[in-house]
Amino acid sequence: MSNSVSKPLVYQNDHFLIAPCVSCPVAGYLIIKPIVSTLSLSQFRPDALALLGPTLANATKAIETVIRPERVYCALFSEETRSVHFHLFPRTLGLLSQYATAHPEDREISGPRLLDWARRAFHPPAPNDYDELVRGVFRELKP
Repeated sequence: MSNSVSKPLVYQNDHFLIAPCVSCPVAGYLIIKPIVSTLSLSQFRPDALALLGPTLANATKAIETVIRPERVYCALFSEETRSVHFHLFPRTLGLLSQYATAHPEDREISGPRLLDWARRAFHPPAPNDYDELVRGVFRELKP
């Protein structure tokens, strides 16, 4: 088992940093945060807002290309970390199968419940293929 990506991977553009979620080693699970920390989207400068959509789309495309999930969830909660940050979480068939095994009573997919379960269920060390997949996602991020 791998402990984590050996060299920290971070992608940065003019307003945002993209990094793997270190507390939940699901390949392709990324955290996007603004370089200038804010407590609300309403506090973003116009140029940061203009780059937010393209940044989220770029990261989503990279996840889709490498991980090939059925869905990529995009969430903004800011509960544990008060500053605005986004979770991009790939929902794959394998992950959905694991969730269904753990929660056979759930007949419908609930993205928030699945994401919460994954954050509680998956902890370091990362699976064997994690490093390779995460590096692949970061190679796909476009400037």
